[in-house]
Amino acid sequence: MSNEQSLASAIALHRRGSLREAEAAYRRILAVAPDYAEAHNALGIALQQQGNAEGAVTAFRRAATLKPDYAAAQANLGAALQRLGRIDEAAAAHGAAIALDPTNPDYHYNLALVRQGGGDLDAAAAQYRAAIALRPGHAGAHNNLGTVLRMQGRLDQAIAAYRTAIAHDPSSPYFRYNHAQVALMRGDFAVGWSEHEFRFAAGIAHERHGDLPRWCGDRPAGRTILVWAEQGLGDSIQFGRYLPLLGRLGARVVFEVQAALGRLCGNIEGITVVVRDRPLPVCDLQVPLMSLPYLMGTTVQTIPGDVPYLLPTEGSVARWRDRLGPRLRPRVALVWAGSPGYADDGNRSLPVELIAGMTATHSAIDFYSFQFGPAALKSAATGPDGMIDLADELGDFESTAGALTQMDLLISADTSALHLGGAMGMPVWALLPFAPDWRWLDGRDDCPWYPSLRLFRQRQPRQWRPVLDRVSQELRRLFDTEGQAFAPLRPGSS
Repeated sequence: MSNEQSLASAIALHRRGSLREAEAAYRRILAVAPDYAEAHNALGIALQQQGNAEGAVTAFRRAATLKPDYAAAQANLGAALQRLGRIDEAAAAHGAAIALDPTNPDYHYNLALVRQGGGDLDAAAAQYRAAIALRPGHAGAHNNLGTVLRMQGRLDQAIAAYRTAIAHDPSSPYFRYNHAQVALMRGDFAVGWSEHEFRFAAGIAHERHGDLPRWCGDRPAGRTILVWAEQGLGDSIQFGRYLPLLGRLGARVVFEVQAALGRLCGNIEGITVVVRDRPLPVCDLQVPLMSLPYLMGTTVQTIPGDVPYLLPTEGSVARWRDRLGPRLRPRVALVWAGSPGYADDGNRSLPVELIAGMTATHSAIDFYSFQFGPAALKSAATGPDGMIDLADELGDFESTAGALTQMDLLISADTSALHLGGAMGMPVWALLPFAPDWRWLDGRDDCPWYPSLRLFRQRQPRQWRPVLDRVSQELRRLFDTEGQAFAPLRPGSS
């Protein structure tokens, strides 16, 4: 059997999904013909599919070296390097593939993915457009171009790109979900909420309680409706405002929520709260929490603004009042980072060094860290420049809400703490990236979801220092000039 016949036989094994057997067959071929570039390339594909990216890089690089005009090997090398996070090397390999075969739209698309992942949005957009020029029906390129344009703040162009992607592939729920994000950001809630329903089919959210029929917005009076939290803690806080509305329509509302929010949400009058994965009462219908604005026809003008709708008990307030003692100086709570597991966390979170630089210029203010997770202060008691670390004492959101009642202001990145402060009706300053989440809308410094919020947006991507300079100026104006703090929040205040 010739080497070509042996390779064809090994590829047939590979295509049937027998990856290990195919790998062994490729290695047997290479033992006889070590300079067989196509066998090295095929071996690299088998290794990559088995999660061995390092081995794949070696195989693809060998194939490209043996056959300098082997564009596919260069493209495969680029993909393997990208998987390892070696962005510059990946871009070079994809660039080499394009130089060898400039008419292949997939090579341009692959380079665009690398450029986008590395944050070079202009270069990514150019490569997506090159792929589209070669293949106008490249739905993935249109979709990803929409995402790049959204990140650049070009929302009208982003919407057009998403709509083109949907036109070429109307069956893709992921394209529809992406379209929803920009429509909602622009305040086009009629389109946005409808498209947002594709989040389950797109794998963004996951269905629960399929044994119960879905409530679809018909008359709820007299029925017990299970509303279940589906995504993050901030989402549960933001959309928890709809629970009393559903109750006022005559439904008996059962809210299944994350454990960290169980005690606090239990303070909402008229609903039954069950911590996720605990036994539920008998319910007639179920609905995911974030579908309620869609089913209730929410527009920007009709966002339920009855704030506060989440408040701690008097017991929590009293415990924190005793713990922190008399308020002798203004108190400002700080949260600068979200969960690192969130896909866009690098965009929304700030380094603590920048926060410390800001706090150092305000010696007349007491700053308290409410920061959880890996970004929390290392010191158990006191952080940079005298920042007082409360994170270890906060516990769940009921306790955190109690501590926030003893603060005059919360300054937060886009985290669940920001939503908590807003739902409590306390003064909150939000630190937002250049391309923020849809819920903060476009170009506003106020927030219809939370009337007590003030939005401090980046004016250029990844430029936090000017944002903190503006925050610092406002702190000086409020506290140093006026010489007094905000009126402290109390449960039941408005």
